[in-house]
Amino acid sequence: MKIGIISDIHGNLESAKAALLFLDERVDFLVVTGDVVGYGPDPEECIELIGEKADVVLKGNHEEGILTGNLSNFKDNARLSLEWTQARLSPACKKKIDGFAERETREEILFVHASITDPLFKYVMGREDADEEFSIMDKKICFFGHTHMPGGFRKNIGGGQTEIIYTDFSGRLDIKTEEGYRYLINVGSTGQPRDGFPFACVSVYDTETNVLNLHRIEYPLEITRKKIIERGLPSVLARRIAQGI
Repeated sequence: MKIGIISDIHGNLESAKAALLFLDERVDFLVVTGDVVGYGPDPEECIELIGEKADVVLKGNHEEGILTGNLSNFKDNARLSLEWTQARLSPACKKKIDGFAERETREEILFVHASITDPLFKYVMGREDADEEFSIMDKKICFFGHTHMPGGFRKNIGGGQTEIIYTDFSGRLDIKTEEGYRYLINVGSTGQPRDGFPFACVSVYDTETNVLNLHRIEYPLEITRKKIIERGLPSVLARRIAQGI
């Protein structure tokens, strides 16, 4: 089976469409690991589109903020964009968001938005964070997002130091998962990457070959940038998607 995994679309309809077009007929199952809304100018359209195409949609911290109304932990631009989003989502769309799960398992794979220990909020950034996750991990692989930075970690089941998995010079990631190891793999962000590559992140994991390929897909980001400005969202968000930061 080929599983498509995307994360952190953040209301970027153009990147979502490009990602789904790329995955069409390439995968048998599609998982979206949260944060479909927030930051971007088309939250409801993204929820509708992903709801039609994805087999599993998980809740992210931005969805949780929409549902609870508690935005105290968000930085200014995130909070302002979520307040804008809250005011524009229909009750029907909010009901759909309320139905998103916090985690999903499929055989030896776990999907979450942020981490195993805290599915919505914890950032897994370095070895210390990863070690905490590995200490409670009972699956071979955990796919997640949240940091907008693709990459990950692996650890031998028998012990030893946690190893860092890096993207290559073009921002791609190609991994063959091996027996005897557990993996934490961050699939990056489809709608707002932050590692210097202004392209939508799209991952495909083949459960038969045990190979993950992370692709970078171009999309018409100038359309999204224009919408961000015209709809009164913080202008820094338009700059971020163009620079991939």
